[in-house]
Amino acid sequence: MKKAFLFCGLAAMILASCAGNDKKLDEDSAKIADLTMEYKEASDFNDSLMLLMGDIYTGLDSINMQEGLLYNMNQGDNADRREEIRRNLSAIKARLNANKKLLADMEAKVKNSGSQNAVLTKTIEQLKSHIAKQDEKIAQLTTDLENANKQIGELNNTVAQKEEEVKNETAAKEQAQQETIAAENEANKVYYAIGTNKELKKNGLLEKKFLGATKVLKGNFNASYFTTADKRNLSSIPTTAKKVKIWSNMPADSYQIVENSDKTKTIKITNAAKFWSLTPYLIIQVD
Repeated sequence: MKKAFLFCGLAAMILASCAGNDKKLDEDSAKIADLTMEYKEASDFNDSLMLLMGDIYTGLDSINMQEGLLYNMNQGDNADRREEIRRNLSAIKARLNANKKLLADMEAKVKNSGSQNAVLTKTIEQLKSHIAKQDEKIAQLTTDLENANKQIGELNNTVAQKEEEVKNETAAKEQAQQETIAAENEANKVYYAIGTNKELKKNGLLEKKFLGATKVLKGNFNASYFTTADKRNLSSIPTTAKKVKIWSNMPADSYQIVENSDKTKTIKITNAAKFWSLTPYLIIQVD
């Protein structure tokens, strides 16, 4: 009976011991699981931070590239290049804003974790400083780009104004030249009429009253009866007549009446300036 009680006591102690070991094992397993989760979270956090850091520095390279494009356009008007830079800066700005949000979330996680990690805190502050500087640089480049657009616009307006001025000056010059030519042509116009005595009287070029002197162009006359010519290139006037008389007052030493091989006469002007100096109208009577 005594042995039975002893056996029961030992059995109870063994069972109690086993139950205590199982409880400790469960607690250790839970701690290991928590540590594993914390390690994974820390590892994921560090990986995310490193990726974010790489993206921020890539953004800086992109900004520097756009800066080089903007300031190396050889002072020329390259609208396509300027539009490309504007779009690129806008895309970089959007990516920076997204990175700002990610960085703010990471900073909040570090603060909420309750652990004071000096390295993480310093890294996040440095990245925030980099993003702020990139923001400033993008703002400056955007301003410079807008100024470049404005300057180029002003230059284009100036060029357009100059072109318009040159166009107007050229048109005025051409008009003045045309007016000068027209005036010269008008000044060099001369008129001659060839006809019999009867024809000349009929058209009012000659007028003779009974026992009176013959008058030349003293009244109304038919202007259309005259042939218009340019005294600069009129050197001779064929008459197809054998008898010729000049009624208008032309200096005798400024012309000759030349007989052709068929006995017809031609008036040859030897000194045009003198020939037309007294009148621009030449009246030739033929018989």
